Amino acid sequence: MKTVLNVLNLEDCVEDAELNQVMLAARWPLCQLRRVDRREEYEAALQEGGFDLILSDYTMPGFGGNQALALARTKRPEVPFLFVSGTIGEDTAIEALKNGATDYVLKHRLMRLIPAVDRALREAREHAELQRAEEFMRQSEHKYRELFECLGDAAFLVEEASGKIIDTNRRAEVVLGCGRGDILGRKQTQFLVLGENQPHGATQHERLDCHLLRPDGIVVPVEMSPTRLTLHGHRLVLLLCHSTAD
Repeated sequence: MKTVLNVLNLEDCVEDAELNQVMLAARWPLCQLRRVDRREEYEAALQEGGFDLILSDYTMPGFGGNQALALARTKRPEVPFLFVSGTIGEDTAIEALKNGATDYVLKHRLMRLIPAVDRALREAREHAELQRAEEFMRQSEHKYRELFECLGDAAFLVEEASGKIIDTNRRAEVVLGCGRGDILGRKQTQFLVLGENQPHGATQHERLDCHLLRPDGIVVPVEMSPTRLTLHGHRLVLLLCHSTAD
């Protein structure tokens, strides 16, 4: 269980900030709460960072809750932001949630603070994990694309069930003499024909004598090697075609 919690609390009442800390320390024993009550201090704290959570009163002298929320969403969008206020009304609270606040707790119902913070931290953690997964996928796709494009053979990624080509590389465009837009979505049989006496059910990594049929009618003899794979639950076949022409 997480025991350390670093909190930025925008609050002009010292007693209310101390009460917030006492409540949070019951759940996170090593809770560290930093109270600020002026815009300059708040902006400096956001710039410094290192907080797991932002708590803010809604009504501050010369500095409104909406301004505090907007600054937090701009400078620290990954950090959960909760209003802890005795003056925020239901309509205002709903509008704040629409503008990016994670939740709100009324000061006379402070027992809601711990479950509200628990949920906010969990959602922030899940969102961070999702972002990391998406970034990993982007990096993986970029590496795949670089590798795919650098292949010396014409490559076709084919959906096994339909036989449709869903990806290809630059070498395939050169060999076929046409662009990706003329290749993707077409069936592999439109471009690839097995040679005579070649089996139609090629086994994994078996090399077969084939012909690539260019749209201009030119026939290019190739040696084709299929590799079956599963990607995101889809059964695919990677066809590598090595030209055997002089």
